[in-house]
Amino acid sequence: PPSNPGGAAATDAARALQGKELIMVKNRCGRRVMAAVGGVLVLSGVGTTGTALAAEYRAALAGAKVVPAGDADGAGTAKINISNALNDVCVDLEVSGLAPVTKASLHRGAEGENGPAIVNLDRPDGEDQDEDDCDSVGNALVEEIQANPAAFYVLISTADHPEGAVRGQLEPSAD
Repeated sequence: PPSNPGGAAATDAARALQGKELIMVKNRCGRRVMAAVGGVLVLSGVGTTGTALAAEYRAALAGAKVVPAGDADGAGTAKINISNALNDVCVDLEVSGLAPVTKASLHRGAEGENGPAIVNLDRPDGEDQDEDDCDSVGNALVEEIQANPAAFYVLISTADHPEGAVRGQLEPSAD
């Protein structure tokens, strides 16, 4: 059979081109997979620097923790979730043994010290004395709380105890 040097070269070039197209398709697919995996990692916070994207704290509320003194019959819990991504402070408050709550707030202050209110919270009301609340705060405050949660406390006030019925310092949640 007659030889066709140009045809053989064209056939070889076509095979090489098909191989490259196949590699390009694989690479395009691989790029998509890598982009998806990278997006998941970024959203989950893997590889980020700084403080955690979200942190959970709790505060055991009691009248004995109020300075100078609160409602001896009062008790409660506060679950605090702080989000760096949204600069939110979310608080779930539950209290018992108290007259109707007139005010709920997050304060700056170490244990045994009174300090200024920095976030006004929705007060627990109704029969269950339970409330969920999220408030937007600045990034600086979020980072300050995460760096030293014990320097902050939740204070619940009633008409009988306007300066505080129950109080609890923030501490890392065991949950």
